[in-house]
Amino acid sequence: MTAENSGLTPEQRAVARSYQQLRETTVNRRRLMINAGIAAGLIGAYRMGPEAPGVSAAVPARQDAVAADHPAILAAKEWVGAPEEPTEPIKLVDWEEAGERWELPKRGVYPIWQMIHPNVQIEIQATPIGEMFPKIQLAMASKSDKYDVIDDDYAFFPQLIAGGHLTLLQDRLDADEAYKSDIYADVPENILDLYRDKPLKEGGQLYGLPPDGNCQLMVYRTDAFEAAGITTVPETWPEAIEVAKELTGGNQYGFTATLRRGYWATHCFNTIFWSHGGEWFGNGYNEPPTLNVEAGVMALETLLALMPYAAPGTLNAVDDEANALITTGSAVFAPNLWGGSVWTTEKTNPQFYDKIAVDIVPAGTTPESGHRPIMGGLGLFIPTYSKNPDWAFEWIKFCCSKEVGKEWVENLGQPARLSLLTEYESIQSYFPGLAKSFPTAHRMEPIPETGELYEVFGTEVANVTTGAKAPEQALADGNAAVEEIMRKAGYYN
Repeated sequence: MTAENSGLTPEQRAVARSYQQLRETTVNRRRLMINAGIAAGLIGAYRMGPEAPGVSAAVPARQDAVAADHPAILAAKEWVGAPEEPTEPIKLVDWEEAGERWELPKRGVYPIWQMIHPNVQIEIQATPIGEMFPKIQLAMASKSDKYDVIDDDYAFFPQLIAGGHLTLLQDRLDADEAYKSDIYADVPENILDLYRDKPLKEGGQLYGLPPDGNCQLMVYRTDAFEAAGITTVPETWPEAIEVAKELTGGNQYGFTATLRRGYWATHCFNTIFWSHGGEWFGNGYNEPPTLNVEAGVMALETLLALMPYAAPGTLNAVDDEANALITTGSAVFAPNLWGGSVWTTEKTNPQFYDKIAVDIVPAGTTPESGHRPIMGGLGLFIPTYSKNPDWAFEWIKFCCSKEVGKEWVENLGQPARLSLLTEYESIQSYFPGLAKSFPTAHRMEPIPETGELYEVFGTEVANVTTGAKAPEQALADGNAAVEEIMRKAGYYN
């Protein structure tokens, strides 16, 4: 039995394995962060070796299935800045993470694109996410001109921008004021900031655009809430603890999370820590970390208070195992969990898919508190070395437009646009939870050492949840370990 499956029943282990197999097909960006690590950077990419991405043939265009008055076709006629239509076919290469959210939505909207630009062909190459990010770093380090558009995790954008590998998109976006105004109004600023060289408030400029967004969510079983007489979702973390207590009894548990020692445990800590107003580096990256503060103590005390109500297996769970605890009925409440469609799809949750509700994570109770879930998401960029940057930008605009939203969502996309998350709730019932959460979601630290920092600090989180250390001691030790990593990386020189 693997460590992450210990504490689960045979049924739950089987379900977790099925989610792992599904993830290996449809991919999961968070596990890559611990395997390859944000800290890998270009060094990690060279270790992977110069392997080419797997190529998936483009889906043949079914032009007869797209109406001539499709909203995207009409909208494209109004866009400003498009290059002249080529008289002979040209081909762009779009390199994508395989499966849902990234590759498949683009294949789903491609027939519409071909109705608009029949001579501009898009070859979509798909690579499993576990291999993708280091290979992107390698391709950019070698200045490969094979790719015109690449989909990448926001965590890697700072490194790629600093290395001069990304084409500035801001000037191209500025040329189409109507499109820019629309996407600025629909995608929260904190999400767009993930793809800028610095925040918009500091004059940052866009080097990528996001058709995709993600963050942790609160998930719960409506029938369990009703049976317990709980009529409102918990607004704060103390309320979440009380709800977890009320829901626990017999073989039913009121709490689960991805509390596996290391990287995953830090995700849980972060959402609670940030919700109490904490910041890892409140004084900047050239000063010592600011984890050993009241918000840090409150975050660890919150996790400790939830542990009596944790479903067996929670302490060793990553997202596959925690989601299996939800879908098999062992856990009926998770205040901050990665998941999404696995909860609300009949195929992956046949017993309870229609009894799942989703909301924003709880807030803290300090004056600086708010709802601040940890953020995920990927965005599209044009390599500096692209041979077709003008048409590459048109493809990015197209993929990020609201007019292809229906097809995007039907092909397993998870939009960053709030309007699409609201409009297509009938397709994915958890979308309103994302729309509610995105405006206040919090990014992971935009530095190369983040993966290593999270792994080390998550060990101290686990020391608290297992009872090995008191919150104050674990926090002091974790803060010191983070400071040492930053010192060795040269931040204090």
